Formats: sequence, C-alpha cells, structure tokens
Amino acid sequence: MRLPKYIEVETSRFCNRQCEWCPNHVFKDRTIEELMAWALFEKVIDSLSSHDYCGWLAFHNYNEPLANPRLVREVGFARQHVKQARLTVYTNGDYLTSQLLDVLASAGLSEMRVTVYPRTIGESSSHEQLWQWLRKKHFLKREKWREVTVRQGPALELPGSLSVLLISPEVGRYYDRGGILPSLSIAKRTKPCLMTSHSLSVDYEGNIKMCCNVVARCDAHRPYVLGNVKERDLIEVWNSQQFDVLREHHLRADWSTTPICSGCRQEIGAH
Repeated sequence: MRLPKYIEVETSRFCNRQCEWCPNHVFKDRTIEELMAWALFEKVIDSLSSHDYCGWLAFHNYNEPLANPRLVREVGFARQHVKQARLTVYTNGDYLTSQLLDVLASAGLSEMRVTVYPRTIGESSSHEQLWQWLRKKHFLKREKWREVTVRQGPALELPGSLSVLLISPEVGRYYDRGGILPSLSIAKRTKPCLMTSHSLSVDYEGNIKMCCNVVARCDAHRPYVLGNVKERDLIEVWNSQQFDVLREHHLRADWSTTPICSGCRQEIGAH
C-alpha cells in the first residue's frame, strides 16, 4: 500500500488575512470560523493509524490554524493515534503566543513554520525582516536561532523537540493556484510535477483534492476534487486509478487532463 510523504488536513476554515498571493484574496469567504466535523477528523486519523503513517501531517491549507480553538485537542488526538507522524503547523504567526507554543509542544507538535509575509508581492525577502519580527516576540529568545535558506526564501531556525522555522518568502515566485491568481502564472509549464506523487490535501469539508492548490469552491477546480472522507477512505482515494492516471500525466508534464496546472510554477520535489 503506497502512502503519501506529506498530508495536510485543513481542520478549520477561518483565516484572518486576505493576502494578494492567496485564493482568499479572490474568494473572501474565510472570515467566519467553521471546524471540520470531529467525526471526519477522527476518520482521517483512524485511517492513517491503520496504515502506521509516519510522514508529515499538517493542520492547514487555506486557513490560519492557530486561530482554531480546537487545534491543541486535534494535535493531541493525532499524536495519540499516529505516533510516528511528524505533526506540523504552518501559520502566519499573528496568533502565536508563549502559552500556545507551550501547549502545542506538550500536545505533541513536531514543527511549526511561521511565514513572515511581506506587505506586497514586490517587496524583497531577507533575514533582517525575520530578526525584526523576532524582536517583537520577546518569548522567543534571539540567541538560539540560526540563519538558513529554504525553498521559499531566507529563514531562521530554532531546533528542538518542537522545532520552529521562520520564513521570509519570495511571494513573487508563488504559484497561481490553478489559474486563480493569473498574475503569478507562467506562460507554459514544461517541468513535471511531483506534488501528486507525494502529497495529499483535504479541506475542512472533507474534500480530498488533487493537490493543495485546488480550491473546491472554484468552478474550474471541482473536477479535481477526487472524493470526500465522508464517503471514502483517504488512503483508498490516494491509491485509486483516478489518482494514478493524474500522476502519470504529471510526471510527463502532460496537462491535457488537468489544464489548470499548465501555468503553475510549483517545483516541490519532496517536502
């Protein structure tokens, strides 16, 4: 049974931002909180547990996970049942406090990635932006951090049982999210895509998506919702013939079955 290396489960709906490089800037429907039904979350975790999942498990997609009042419970439940998974939160950092960081660490979170966004697409990224952000978070001691560079841009890393990574992203190189953000599209993608070979994404309504860029409420994207955890097992969908056909096309850089991918610049090969 083949398993993804990386799974993101969007357990809540709300995001406090509408960044111009995000579909929330277009749809503007993430202003009210709505949590994934607990029964659906349990079903996802039970499926991963039954397959001894040991990859990455993130609690986000187009939401802000630290605004989720149930996040600590979710992390604790996942840690209890999927003991070897690398539990991860990607956040804009607006809701990060010392207390929240501590309780998430106690619940079993493995990693937190804080994306320190610029004000506009044209603004450059730098380590200095991250040091400035860090100075405002007095509970994050400055001397323990080290400068690194990751795929998205400059970063500061704090190793530990709960590792923290601050990222200053080059948002001008972000993806067009399946054509939703045409200003970020490239003329023609010629490189293969490995996203569908290693990554799986589920939104707060339980929709199992072709990849994280798919927005289920976008008319052009609906054909790329491959199932829902209400009716189908997550890993069953991942191993379905429908998913396999998409992978085969994407590994050949053939976008005939997924034209929304033709302008995407995402170059993730592994997490």
